[in-house]
Amino acid sequence: MRWLIIVLSIIVVALFFVDLDVAAFFHHHQFALFKLITYLGNAAPYLLAGLGAYLYYRNRKPLWAKKGLYLFLSVLLSGILTTLLKILIGRPRPKMFFEHHLWQPQWLEFKASFWSMPSGHTTTAFAAGVALGYIFPKYRLLFWILAALVGLSRIALCKHYPSDVIVAACIGSAVAWYLHKRMGIE
Repeated sequence: MRWLIIVLSIIVVALFFVDLDVAAFFHHHQFALFKLITYLGNAAPYLLAGLGAYLYYRNRKPLWAKKGLYLFLSVLLSGILTTLLKILIGRPRPKMFFEHHLWQPQWLEFKASFWSMPSGHTTTAFAAGVALGYIFPKYRLLFWILAALVGLSRIALCKHYPSDVIVAACIGSAVAWYLHKRMGIE
């Protein structure tokens, strides 16, 4: 419970005291490397790899089939939750701040320009990173670093605010952790 209060406090501080300043910095500074890194947050490769592993191994190696299903479900379920929250919250993306001075939630928005919180790419990267870290523990730190870099890329490309990325990292990590416990992945 204490960690939840800490995380919520960090999100609130970012939301009110950090987001706009960080967005302004990256609005004026471009980092080309992040355009490549952000692709690691696309859900399709993880969904296909997880489903493919499940289908390939389900009659051969049930443990690996379960691990494939775990990866697939981690990315899928966190993505569904994130999409629902994006619509519900309706937070304008940073470009909307620079063009129209909108940054606060608009609630129940169905336009992608109002889907800043939480970051879908970051949710995917953390869901996949945590899941792959459980599947391949030897490379856990690498997966987590790559997930964090995806989150940073979304901020650096002015697609999201820091609070959007923090919320997304929590969602992706929490879903993968919950499924790990629920499915008994070892």
